[in-house]
Amino acid sequence: MRTDCRARCAMLRVVAFFCTLSAWLTALAGAVLVNALLASSVLAERAPVVAPTILGELPHDTGVFTQGLFLHRGLFYESAGLRGQSRLLITEPDSGQQILVHRLPPHIFAEGADLCGDEVVQLTWTSGLALRYEPDTLAKIGEFRYQGQGWGIACRGQRVVTSDGSANLTFRDPKTFKSQRTLTVTDAGVPVRQLNELEWAGGLLLANIWRSHRIAAIDPVTGAVRLWLDMSEVVRRSGQSGTEFVLNGIAWDAAQQRLYVTGKGWNRLYLIDCTGESLQRARLRR
Repeated sequence: MRTDCRARCAMLRVVAFFCTLSAWLTALAGAVLVNALLASSVLAERAPVVAPTILGELPHDTGVFTQGLFLHRGLFYESAGLRGQSRLLITEPDSGQQILVHRLPPHIFAEGADLCGDEVVQLTWTSGLALRYEPDTLAKIGEFRYQGQGWGIACRGQRVVTSDGSANLTFRDPKTFKSQRTLTVTDAGVPVRQLNELEWAGGLLLANIWRSHRIAAIDPVTGAVRLWLDMSEVVRRSGQSGTEFVLNGIAWDAAQQRLYVTGKGWNRLYLIDCTGESLQRARLRR
């Protein structure tokens, strides 16, 4: 009987020890989880939103379904989409007068375009072709081939970046256009999808978000959105609504530190001031 009693007491002590240990481990795990959640909430802070100042307006052809826009030697280069209407244009900013137009075959749907080195490169939506042009004459000088859809393109030096409507950016070899790496764009850890027209601005990469009133300012190293430019007032002034004639087209003027933005079928381009403190901080946060 004494042996049984001792055994039962020992067993009870063991059970009590494990119950205490279990409670302590549960409390510790809870504390670790809380700390992790607090840390993640700090790390996953959403990018700030800024409504920049609109400096002015310029005329824009409502017949241009804008897919890409950039500034070169004081002139606008614009890629217009839609099958049967796709073309590449050079226009004079103040008057909106078309100086030169290169029309594409009716089966091609043009997308973004940019000056890449000493040539203009224009993407196509589903044809898998990047068309190459001489900048002054828009004479076609060649083409690249690529897999998947083409949406936006931005070039600076040896950095050529394209979008395809997903949350991913593709960095390409400027000589072959082959994919070198991909980068997922996120805000507070959440992928930002529908990346469209692209433009380098300072050390950041700007992106229209299809059917959104915002432009994302993206860190090209991490993919994190550093700042959102709220273009709601621009959209309101355009008088456009719906899902087709949306905000699209970004041209960066490095000398004046300002953007030109427009939309598909809009009758105006808008000058946007980018000298504000919030925008400067976004660049410094890299």
